[in-house]
Amino acid sequence: MKPLYFIYFFIYYAFKVIESGYAIAWQILRGSKGNDGMLIEYRPGLKKDWHVVLLFNLISMTPGSMSIDINETNDSILVHLLNRSDRNNFLKVTGKIESLLAKAL
Repeated sequence: MKPLYFIYFFIYYAFKVIESGYAIAWQILRGSKGNDGMLIEYRPGLKKDWHVVLLFNLISMTPGSMSIDINETNDSILVHLLNRSDRNNFLKVTGKIESLLAKAL
């Protein structure tokens, strides 16, 4: 484990969780019905199975997204997004989290 990358990963992830929590809270306060969700398949580039499982859990702990399944070969994660419009941001942020996770571990 590389401590500096782990610290950077932790700070980045915590910030993104707080940021998405506020976004979801705002959506709830506005009275959104939440009927604009979608399923996407995310393909992580992580090599070790436990890294993929860790990413799976990190995605689920982030407000607005929920990991549903990992395929048998551990090369794709099925994710439900609360908002269809968040797809590109999800891919960007998850890619960054995955990169930091790979460097930290």
